[in-house]
Amino acid sequence: MKKWLFFVVCSLILIWAYFQFSPSYSLSRKAKEEFAKGNYQESYHLANLALEKNLYNKAAFSVANQSKQRLNIQNFLNKTKENYNILIQILQKPKLSPQEFLQIQWIYEAFIREYQTLFFFNHPTKQEKEEIESYAQWFKQLKLKIDSAKEIKH
Repeated sequence: MKKWLFFVVCSLILIWAYFQFSPSYSLSRKAKEEFAKGNYQESYHLANLALEKNLYNKAAFSVANQSKQRLNIQNFLNKTKENYNILIQILQKPKLSPQEFLQIQWIYEAFIREYQTLFFFNHPTKQEKEEIESYAQWFKQLKLKIDSAKEIKH
């Protein structure tokens, strides 16, 4: 009985040591720390380095996936804010040129394309979802204005 207990304890210590000192799992822990700080780019980078060392590191895979989602959502929101500001500047003009009208349509179509696929692989936080939906409503209103302007033109 004592030999069996000794074997179990030694096995547990070896397993703990493997996970504690393995380069892959060390990188995975660092990636989790960066993720907790909100540094998603560094977290994604570290998690991918961990996966290069051990493809079966589930913790690194999970952190890489979560970091990528955060990056996708942040990139979408940053791009949307930038396009929103461009559209606000264009829409403040009293009269739009045909080129500006096309630019508005292209920005709208690009937003809708990205918006429709954003939620497939990404899970935004409540705050991010509210912000995304706010932009979606604004762009839907813009589409109605574009369509009514087309009808008036014809």
